Amino acid sequence: MKTGMYLKVAIVAALAAATVTIAPAAVSVADGAAPAAWARGQAPAWHTSLAGTLTDNSALFDIASVGPDAAWAVGTQYVDGVGQGVILRWNGRTWQQQSTPAVPDTGVWHAVDGVSAHDVWAYGWDQEGETLGHYDGKRWTQTPLPEEKGYGFAKLAAVPGKAWLVSDTAINSYAHGVWQSTPLPSGVRISAIEARTAQDAWAVGQFAYAGQPGRSVLLHWDGRSWTETAPAGSNLGITAVYQESARSVWVTALTPYVEDEQQQTKVLHWNGRTWRDVTGPVDGLWAGAITGDGKGTVWVSGDRYGYEGTALYWRLRHGIWTSVEGDAVPGGQTQAYDIEALAPTGRTGQFWSVGTYGLITGESTSAQYELIQRSTR
Repeated sequence: MKTGMYLKVAIVAALAAATVTIAPAAVSVADGAAPAAWARGQAPAWHTSLAGTLTDNSALFDIASVGPDAAWAVGTQYVDGVGQGVILRWNGRTWQQQSTPAVPDTGVWHAVDGVSAHDVWAYGWDQEGETLGHYDGKRWTQTPLPEEKGYGFAKLAAVPGKAWLVSDTAINSYAHGVWQSTPLPSGVRISAIEARTAQDAWAVGQFAYAGQPGRSVLLHWDGRSWTETAPAGSNLGITAVYQESARSVWVTALTPYVEDEQQQTKVLHWNGRTWRDVTGPVDGLWAGAITGDGKGTVWVSGDRYGYEGTALYWRLRHGIWTSVEGDAVPGGQTQAYDIEALAPTGRTGQFWSVGTYGLITGESTSAQYELIQRSTR
């Protein structure tokens, strides 16, 4: 069971017998309608770029890419039983761990976003507090946090001249060295934020409060204020957002949790006026990651149903949904592939994914490791 936002640090995956297998196939989706028929199709492959180089019980939670030769992935690893925040940098050839001597140590780097190779933001936390770091192309330095803290699950977005950090109680924006905060009503939890410009951003999540019906939260920033755009009566838990343009926004969502029933993934599209359900055949995972190339191609992934099987991706292109199996990590029997975040590699038409996988270490034991994969096209 996955209910949206929860901590995935030091998780040791349990063995399970259920196996989910989805063969690569394609289906068309027209105007948000249900698919009419299946058709075989060949999709790009995903290959492992990095896996198992950190200690066991490691994980990656987010990735930011500003071009084919510059990307950052953030997460955690355990050294002598203590959580240690990790920032990995892609230089066009390899992933290397970056040091942050001017930034306090943190147990987890949880979120990252980048404007350019000289303007990257990362948010982290541990039991001692929270940390916001900024990279200027040469070194990481500490940036003061807003008064409204994120309590470990803050989300981050950045554009030229501005950054957002969403806490449990407010949407905070940072510009010209000053923080400004927009309070959130009690019960609202933001699971993702993405900004296209300083005047165009989206914050998405869910409202859940004891004794009140749950509802979707879809907030749009127009440069002056945040406006609610969720469809009336929608009680989906929105998990991720991708902005293709001012009039094309995509989100992933999960149906409400009901005991003894499996939550289902939904994909919604905003055309500048209304939201439409374009889920089509997308199934087999709890979707928590979405991105695209700005030219009509959209990728969705997340936590796959069951523990066995490689990562599962869904691609939408020219109105056709295609399911794609991820690469299996070599070196042993693996399971529980979980994709936390997706990002394009620039204008190359390729994409990054980050998350975790489980490596079976005994009859009833396994260890969790970091995972980075890359699409071939």
